[in-house]
Amino acid sequence: MNKNLWAPVLLLAFHLFTAYSQLTTGWLNIDCGNNALRWDKNLLLWVTDNGYTQAGINKQVPQKQELEEMNTLRSFPNKAQQNCYALPFSAQTQRVLVRAGFYYGNYDGLSKPPSFDIHINGRNWSTVNTSTVVEGPIYHEAMYANQGAGSLNVCIVQDESGVVPFISSIEVVPIWVLTGPLYPEMEANYAYNLVSRINFGGEEVRFPGGEEWYNRVWTRGTTPPKCTEVATLPAFLPVPENDPPNSVLSDSIESMNIADPITLSIDLPQTTPQSAYLVLYFTETVTIRKPNDTRIIQIYINGQMKSTVTTENIECKVITIYPVTVVGPTINVTLASANGSTLPSHNQRHGSVHKNRGQQG
Repeated sequence: MNKNLWAPVLLLAFHLFTAYSQLTTGWLNIDCGNNALRWDKNLLLWVTDNGYTQAGINKQVPQKQELEEMNTLRSFPNKAQQNCYALPFSAQTQRVLVRAGFYYGNYDGLSKPPSFDIHINGRNWSTVNTSTVVEGPIYHEAMYANQGAGSLNVCIVQDESGVVPFISSIEVVPIWVLTGPLYPEMEANYAYNLVSRINFGGEEVRFPGGEEWYNRVWTRGTTPPKCTEVATLPAFLPVPENDPPNSVLSDSIESMNIADPITLSIDLPQTTPQSAYLVLYFTETVTIRKPNDTRIIQIYINGQMKSTVTTENIECKVITIYPVTVVGPTINVTLASANGSTLPSHNQRHGSVHKNRGQQG
């Protein structure tokens, strides 16, 4: 190869790496139980957890996973009620996304996946039930508002005698002040626990390069009956809320018949009443519409109409429903064509979170 061609290639690679490094500034990825630093295929640096906790024992997982961070873990057989990680929390952030990963993989040879709690800054975050998933990892994610603290404490809590809790990974993503907020309706003294973030009509989206600023995971949604997956037009105007990646906005689901609504079921972690924050995104399909065609969609939660949206060709419409009180274990979101609509209902994805009513400590 001509040596003169190397310079622009290397320069381009340098600029791409520099841009991605700036994108991930402040991200903290902890590979619990590992003994060495490593870079993954997405150029994310994973560090060991030795500097963040003094308790627990490193373990290898025999049932290997594609995600390298799931092949080691730190277990806590010390019978302490809780074991904590002290994580840095910059004063220059508005809030922080925290995601904890767990993969049992029968690391102890007992075939008894445990159940235990996790707390964040002294408040109950969630219950981890590793027996619900056998083949792959499970994640618990929260959005936490900055209260000016110097660190964020994530604690693994033994809630039953004889249970040995563990953790596989911790990911911390600062939401910088200049970036603009996720969940702009979020109150300062609440933590928001993620229930689901779904990409309807497309594959799981994770680490999509420079278009995802927050290390979010958009899981593939199940297409409901009487619906089909369709491609959608790109949004030429900025999306006003939560900055979803273009790879998520490029596909959707659509009802096969204008008379058939789309019903999306959301499983909640508890049955007591709780306040939910629901966000839905709508862009038009690539199918050429007739001049007089319109798509008007009514949005219902458990049979009660909450909003109406009319889609546009070059614009992503965002519908935020907050606060809405819901009671589990399952709620239904229904999208129905309104009177005057000539096209069936469709939806791209929804993010649903509920807020922890306890004040942050």
